[in-house]
Amino acid sequence: MSDRYFPIRTETSCRLKWSWSTLYLNAGHTGSCHRASVSNLTTEEFDNFHNTPVKIRDRSVMLQGQWPGNGCEYCRDIEKVGGVSDRLFQIQVPNIYPDELNYDTTLTNVTPTVLEIFFSNTCNLACIYCDARLSSVIQSENKKFGGAILPELNFNYVDNRYKELVPKFWNWFEKNYKKLKRLQLLGGEPFLQRDILKLIDYFDQNPHPELEFNLVTNLMLPPDVLNPTLEKLKTLKNSGKLKRIDINVSVDCWGETQEYIRHGFNTETFEQNLLMLMEKNAFRIGLVSTVTSLSIPSMPLLAVKYNEWCKKQKIFWYMHFVLPIDNSVFDPTIVEYSYYKPHIDTMYNLLPSETWDDKTTLEVFTGIVEKLKKECNTQHHKLNRLVYYLDKNDSRRNLDWKNVFSDLYNFIETNHVV
Repeated sequence: MSDRYFPIRTETSCRLKWSWSTLYLNAGHTGSCHRASVSNLTTEEFDNFHNTPVKIRDRSVMLQGQWPGNGCEYCRDIEKVGGVSDRLFQIQVPNIYPDELNYDTTLTNVTPTVLEIFFSNTCNLACIYCDARLSSVIQSENKKFGGAILPELNFNYVDNRYKELVPKFWNWFEKNYKKLKRLQLLGGEPFLQRDILKLIDYFDQNPHPELEFNLVTNLMLPPDVLNPTLEKLKTLKNSGKLKRIDINVSVDCWGETQEYIRHGFNTETFEQNLLMLMEKNAFRIGLVSTVTSLSIPSMPLLAVKYNEWCKKQKIFWYMHFVLPIDNSVFDPTIVEYSYYKPHIDTMYNLLPSETWDDKTTLEVFTGIVEKLKKECNTQHHKLNRLVYYLDKNDSRRNLDWKNVFSDLYNFIETNHVV
């Protein structure tokens, strides 16, 4: 059978909005994109998480060719400057949309085909742009220091809904998992969470040969801890119990800047585990990079490593702006584009353009660059906020951002921010 593509083709229609649901089981939220359509989960209406009033309303607006807001501005703005947004990328992906749309493209109440799950915040890293909802290390750090550095990043774990909602999830999953075409696990760190082992065991007993299974990991585990789970996943793939297994590894740049940004990260351990992952010859492997004001200057160092790794096994690279792009202290648009330009030019020289994945990476990267070109300008109040955050972060973690990001510090000093 030939590939089928998302059939709703208005100027704003997005496959994610109809196909995809994310469940934040600890925080009690759901969305149809990381950036958009957030709704509260209720125990009474849990099974209807894919068709909340917010999601239905946004689908209706998209059917009219309008942007619904609620976070969709991210793609709107990238498309305005001629870039390839997540929306445009997603409508190129075949065969992962609700089957009922083949018969009626006006439906707004549909069956999810892609499910993404955040089970809990159990994690071994404290990434600079993360918070306690997604990192138990940051949760402990906040407890030690009396709260998050910025008040809006506080998360009260008295209200953690994991124990309440996970049984609801399993009840839904056991009845509906065969309708899914893709299942994605995020964290915290999935390889540290017991739920991943339960899912692996479940698929061993209940195969789904048409399912794509994806994990997003930081790879910061001892090889002897990571390897047994990878072997179980390899067995599921090779036995045909799952269609495909993707393992996406989170890495933003390279060297000491990477180790600062993703606190607890070790480049040697990461590369050792990545090479072990490649040797399994069972997984589709990708890099996932969060683009911030801190990471861009060192992204070329990662591009060099990327090209080295691709000689062993071709992997793909996906990049996205830090969330929320318009209100993150690490928003990269708060300095002049000239600060990034030499590093971006180097990136273009390093990124390959041979395969479909290569060209998609270049298109996504170009969309990011075009947004930077249009929106970058020195914003003193936001730079002051960034300096405040980094100074507080250094005092908590005994670090020295002014040394690690000396070029950024010099830029800020020159612009009379500090």
